[in-house]
Amino acid sequence: MEETKQFTKKFTIGIALIAFSFVLGKIVLIPLIFFPNSTAWWISMIIIYMFSWIIMIGGVLLAGIEGFRFVRDRYKEYKEKTVEKVKDRSKKVASGTMTALKKPMKKLKENAQEKKAFINS
Repeated sequence: MEETKQFTKKFTIGIALIAFSFVLGKIVLIPLIFFPNSTAWWISMIIIYMFSWIIMIGGVLLAGIEGFRFVRDRYKEYKEKTVEKVKDRSKKVASGTMTALKKPMKKLKENAQEKKAFINS
């Protein structure tokens, strides 16, 4: 059973600001596509884009160490699961390979013994 982690209001606001910043940064591109020759649009969109970076920095500062710990813990969980899966799959592949190679190797040994017996006789 997984335990749910309660986040502080500061962390939640920080994450919301970061998400808003990304959305705002992408929305800025839309007017530039429709009005590529308008200097006024370019200047205003550059100002809004810079403002979105300020919003993102504020979000990162609000999320702070709690956000860092959250991301770090999630990464550790992901890494452990992935490493375990790779180990399990590697063991299965290795055992399958050994099983597949045992039969032909046994036949090769038998053939080699038959040839020795034939040569020695």
